[in-house]
Amino acid sequence: MSLETDIKAYARRVGFDVVAIGRAEPYIEAARELARRRERGHYPAFTEADIALRCDPQRLLPSARSVIALGVSYLTSDRSRPSRSGDDPKGQLSRYAWGLDYHPILRERMQRLIDYLEERAPGMVEAQAYVDTGPPVDREVAAKAGLGWFGKNACLYVPGYGSWVFLGEIFTNLDLAPDPHVTLDCGACDRCIRACPTGAIIEPFYVDPNRCISHLTQMKGPIPVELRERMGLRVWGCDVCQQVCPWNDDAQVADRPEFRPVPGLDPAPSLIDMLHMSTGKFKRRFGRTAAAWRGKKTLQRNAAVALGNTRNPRVVPALARALREDPKPLVRGAAAWALGRIGGEEARAALEQARAVEHDPYVLDEIQSALARRAE
Repeated sequence: MSLETDIKAYARRVGFDVVAIGRAEPYIEAARELARRRERGHYPAFTEADIALRCDPQRLLPSARSVIALGVSYLTSDRSRPSRSGDDPKGQLSRYAWGLDYHPILRERMQRLIDYLEERAPGMVEAQAYVDTGPPVDREVAAKAGLGWFGKNACLYVPGYGSWVFLGEIFTNLDLAPDPHVTLDCGACDRCIRACPTGAIIEPFYVDPNRCISHLTQMKGPIPVELRERMGLRVWGCDVCQQVCPWNDDAQVADRPEFRPVPGLDPAPSLIDMLHMSTGKFKRRFGRTAAAWRGKKTLQRNAAVALGNTRNPRVVPALARALREDPKPLVRGAAAWALGRIGGEEARAALEQARAVEHDPYVLDEIQSALARRAE
């Protein structure tokens, strides 16, 4: 068998579902697109600022000649059941954050593949692996290598697995035969564009990250007021554009145990528990998932917004307690907004009591806005 065939077989043995090989050449189209998005104020958040570094493999590994693009499906048979009603409303986590954090898992598997390459060619292999948080534009690398194609929601779709795939890549000095590109596409379908809660897909293949709920739930500071109601019950990430996509209807359910919900974590977590969780509980529930990297207060802020969106009067005491007792202004401010969204005499009384003792300007502004909203 060829080295390319051996590489793909070994990659599957160590836990990858899909593998493709491409040329380690500059991603010129991607560089132009990123520059255009930066000019429009839509440069992707949480990514490397140096566009040339992201789009030129030789900047990352000077000897790079090939790239091995890799993917692992995180689709499982588990279900999320968010709920607005009752004494204990449930929120919604994006599916990618249900299981163990994929970053160390993919890194370990890619290192095993690099070790295999070094065994096949002792002293001759140079390689550099990346997964998500590194400079490369992962989806562009995967598409150019023939792993999949872009949907109109800007997700990468992999034949047989849909968009429910974690991506990684290995640049290497080995001269490997490339795979053909995938030629599938979305056709005339625009379900993802129509379904996006915030209108973030402003044109096919183009997402405004400033409106994307996945970004909103991870951003620092207060969430823009005009987008809070559209977040619904989502407390981390958003899967809407993937859930409505016909290409995902027949996606293979891999049911990999590492990406099933970690023990103690409900894919539809209690919003009240999230709002008041201790640092210990945060670490136990979320510490091993990809939802932990922004820390506890970000999830608590999101839980407060989601509680407001339940419009459920039964959660007012929990929000009032957060407004009164939480030491973090970000959480108190979100709780004030939520109380204003729910309304009623109990919520108004909690806001007025907090206004009398609050000293943080941001929280005071949220309290005043919430009270003014109820007076309209």
